[in-house]
Amino acid sequence: MVNTIAISQARVTEHNFVAPNIKRLALQAPGIARQAQPGQFVNMRCSPTLDPLLRRPFSINRIDPTSGTISVLYKVVGRGTELLANIHRGDSIDVLGPLGTGFELKPQGRKVVLIAGGIGVAPFHPLAEQLVNTGYDVTCLAGARCDEEFAELNDLAELGVEMYCATEDGSRGEQGRVTNLLENTLHKRNFDMAYACGPNAMLAAIKQICGRAQLPLQLSLEEIMACGLGVCLGCTCEKEKENGFLHVCTDGPVVWAEEVKL
Repeated sequence: MVNTIAISQARVTEHNFVAPNIKRLALQAPGIARQAQPGQFVNMRCSPTLDPLLRRPFSINRIDPTSGTISVLYKVVGRGTELLANIHRGDSIDVLGPLGTGFELKPQGRKVVLIAGGIGVAPFHPLAEQLVNTGYDVTCLAGARCDEEFAELNDLAELGVEMYCATEDGSRGEQGRVTNLLENTLHKRNFDMAYACGPNAMLAAIKQICGRAQLPLQLSLEEIMACGLGVCLGCTCEKEKENGFLHVCTDGPVVWAEEVKL
């Protein structure tokens, strides 16, 4: 299916903290909700004015075609998200989407593992929901610096996802990084497909780990973007097997691990 990309004035239906510095923003955007696929994103203005000038990209965190709503999950880390955090229920936001290439939704085999680093958990709820509903066994390995930086763990568990955690300070789950948790898990269990989202350094390590295990892997890349349409070339990423670059906003954000150099 080819998406029709549109600019929408989306009304805020919910906007709440789900962790000390993480908020979920729900929007009435029926045109986007009807078309959006797990792994795609929207490009949003963070204030009613043109300041800041550039939109911000956010993974789509919930998709509900019936109610015509989508949600995004974000961490308040800079000026754009600070402005966004002050938007209230009933306000309208300028939203462009759905954008990009989403996840492979019919992987070979039945056992799937999701690997999330910090706010990289954001695109996984729609993916997990679809996989669980079509009969896949889904496990999620989530990592963060500390327990307060987790979001979505209970929500994913309620879908039927088997959850495991790692924190760098040991405040929840296994102490260490999610990459260590992945290596330990792969020594004990087999999977047919892996999906990962998080910082590029984490994704590079996961690519190596899954490569050694011969485990097919899709990555949801995080890059600074401007247009979100592949025009400005601001979010390019070097290809692995040939000369040239991928546009994260159009070729991605989801790519096969072997396609991209990290």
